[in-house]
Amino acid sequence: MSKLSLIENALKGIDQAKFHALCDSYLHLKKGYENINPIGRVIGADKVRKGTPDTLISSPNGKFVFAEYTTQQTGTCQKFLDDIGKCFNESKTGVPIDQIEAIILTHNTDLDSKEIGLLQTKCRDQNCNLEIFGFGAIALDLFHKFPGLAEEFLGIKVDTRQIVTPTEFVSDYNANSFATPLDTKFHFRQQELEKSLTALEENDLLIISGGAGVGKSRLALECADNFLKSHPDFESYCVRNLNAELYDDIQVYFRPDGKRLAIIDDANRIISGLEYLLYFLRQQTENHKIKIIVTVRDYALDKVREVVRNYGGGSELEVARFSDEEIKFFVKNEFDIQNFLYLTRIADIAQGNPRIAVMAARIAAKENNLQSINDVSALYDEYFSSIRKDFSDLGNANLLKAAGIITFFRVLDRTNIELMDSINTAFGLTSEDLWQAVETLHEIEVVDKYEDEIVRVSDQVLATYLFYL
Repeated sequence: MSKLSLIENALKGIDQAKFHALCDSYLHLKKGYENINPIGRVIGADKVRKGTPDTLISSPNGKFVFAEYTTQQTGTCQKFLDDIGKCFNESKTGVPIDQIEAIILTHNTDLDSKEIGLLQTKCRDQNCNLEIFGFGAIALDLFHKFPGLAEEFLGIKVDTRQIVTPTEFVSDYNANSFATPLDTKFHFRQQELEKSLTALEENDLLIISGGAGVGKSRLALECADNFLKSHPDFESYCVRNLNAELYDDIQVYFRPDGKRLAIIDDANRIISGLEYLLYFLRQQTENHKIKIIVTVRDYALDKVREVVRNYGGGSELEVARFSDEEIKFFVKNEFDIQNFLYLTRIADIAQGNPRIAVMAARIAAKENNLQSINDVSALYDEYFSSIRKDFSDLGNANLLKAAGIITFFRVLDRTNIELMDSINTAFGLTSEDLWQAVETLHEIEVVDKYEDEIVRVSDQVLATYLFYL
């Protein structure tokens, strides 16, 4: 059974209280309503209560939108006719009819054209707009636009969370306490930004390459943000690697008509996902347009080139390291470090890499001691001191061994029996012992675990340090 069918069936069987909560969230996302007052729902409990309307929405213009929800499978039209009558009863609502901007009816059954006509007439007689959302329209939106609602309210995972909005991408990335933030101010890359925007206008594919930590992802996000400002009809999504199959996710987000900009971060790690998206470049129509920004580390550029060559290639832009003076300026502005000796030492350590500069600057700002960033190995030890303390306090030798194994293989999949047997032979860790250690590492936020089967270290600097330990 398709996931769309699963959503439709789940909507058919949803209880009234959960349907109310789903509809409130749905209208918030679908219509952009902010001031939602769920009169017919007990806040913090899966219960409904009598009220007219079920949800009251105040508009910026001072008027109101009334929303009525029902899971009633028979007599739906008559129920809505009664609900509309109550909505137009000022003694019940306390709202004059001329202050009701629109009525929204949401249901999980079927209404025929005659019934819809009756409901429209009832509202038209009062010069009030009417919108109706049936279960078919809601199911399609949950599948194509709001998969998070399908998971939260129906328990159906439409995607693997590998395709998210740029805001979600940055938020998730920054949530890692050891990751360097992606929401710093945009510095020095104005020339590269202008080149990338020109390339994106002229081509549907842009490849941004460079060494680890030089700012490829930051440039891609800035490029996408500026592109959307001049092309507001485009939607933007970030595609990331969580080591799960991407085909279904891409079908959900990129197959429907519309204009979309995709950022594929570290494309060399998700070659299959890149190929799925490149396929759509050949399917461009007036109503279905896609542009793609790819980031890739320099050592893997040839691998990505080989893939995109089959689809006509694309524009390329190489991101160079910062100069020492640019590193100093960046640290000054982001961390308010003004001391010349500190700035010089951080620039020496960073060697043009803003990610390492951020790491050193954090230590310097915290310790306020030049000695704290004098020795590079000591700097790493200080930056990741909480990790070392956790390993020491937990007193489990398997934890560090497991962390080293994960960073060596980059990704571990416990369903790969051959790999698990090899690890047991080489390192003396059974699959059960290894995964027990993984659970602990996940709890202390050293590794990321997906679907209880796949594990990796998301931050490259942390991974390198764990391997060193």
